[in-house]
Amino acid sequence: MKTILRSPIFENNVLVKTFEKDFKSTDFKENTVKIDDKYGKGNIIEIQLNGVIILIRDLKINEHSINVFHDFPFFKLQFEIEGSSHYIPFNKLSKEVYIPNNHYNLFYLPEVDGVLNYKTNNLKTLEIIFTENYIEKIIGKRYKKTLNKFGMAVTNKRPFLLWKKSKPIPTELQAHINEIINCKYTKDLKKPYLQAKVNELLIYLLAKTNEEYDKKPDLNLPEIDYINILKIETYIRNNLKEPLTISELAFVAGMNTSKLKQAFKIVFSTTIFKYITRLRMEKAKYLIEKEAYTINEASYEIGYKHAHHFTTAFKKTYGILPSKLILK
Repeated sequence: MKTILRSPIFENNVLVKTFEKDFKSTDFKENTVKIDDKYGKGNIIEIQLNGVIILIRDLKINEHSINVFHDFPFFKLQFEIEGSSHYIPFNKLSKEVYIPNNHYNLFYLPEVDGVLNYKTNNLKTLEIIFTENYIEKIIGKRYKKTLNKFGMAVTNKRPFLLWKKSKPIPTELQAHINEIINCKYTKDLKKPYLQAKVNELLIYLLAKTNEEYDKKPDLNLPEIDYINILKIETYIRNNLKEPLTISELAFVAGMNTSKLKQAFKIVFSTTIFKYITRLRMEKAKYLIEKEAYTINEASYEIGYKHAHHFTTAFKKTYGILPSKLILK
C-alpha cells in the first residue's frame, strides 16, 4: 500500500509512504514529526495500531495545497478541531470532501487522486484511517448487510460520505476525541486503550450510516448563510474572552438577529449562548488541567468578571466544581 504526496512543503517536492497490507502491524508504533520551516510550525503524531493509522496534527501553517494519491481504497474518520480541509478529486465522478472548522465526517473513497487544500492558518485534527479488513474485524464479515447503505457503496466501489455536508463535532464526541489526543499511558497500556477508543468511535459512527440523514431538511440552508454561520463560529472561538452579544454576531454575519439565531441552531443543533458557554467551559477546563491556571485566571481568560459565576456555570456543565480539577 502506497501514498504519494506532492507539494513544495516536502523535500524534493514529494513524499512517498508505504504501508503493510491493511495496515497490519504486530507492534505499537508512535512517531512525532516536528515541523519548523517557512511552511509551518508544530507537531504531527502518527500512531499505528494493528489495522489502523491515527494522525494527530497541531500546526500553525501557511495556506497550501497537496496533490495526494493512494493506491488503495481509502476509509477515514476525520475531525477538524481547528482549521479546514478540502479534497477535490481529479476524477469528476468521485466526490469532494470538505470539512470546515470544528466539523467532522466519515467517508469512503474507492480511489484517491486529487488536490487537498488547506486554506487555514491553524490546523488541529484527529484522523483515523482504516481499511475494509478492519471493518470486518470489528463488525464481522457480514458488515455489508449490517451496514446496508455503506456496504452497498463499498460493494459497488462508489464514493460514500456519511453526510454530504460535514457536521459540527457534538459535545458527546469532544471528550472522546480529547481522550485519544491526550492519552498519557505508557506503550503497553496505550495500545489497548487507543484500540478500544477507536473501535468505539467507528462502531458508533458506522451504525449511523444506516440512517438517512441527508434526506432530512435539517441543513436546508442557503450556501451563503451556511458559510456565514461557520464564520461566526470561528469568530466566537477567537473571542471567548469578550462579552459576545447577539447583535454583535449578527453584524459580523451580515444577518438580522432572528435569522442568525435560527440558522445557527440549524447548523449546530443548539442556541448561540449555550454553544458559547460550552466552548468557554471546555477552554477553562483545558487551562486548569493542562496549563495549571488558577480558577480566577481561567475564568478571566474566558470572559467572566466574577469567578463565582464561572464556578456555577462550570458545575452546571460538568457536574463538578472546577476546584476538583486542581485536586486531581
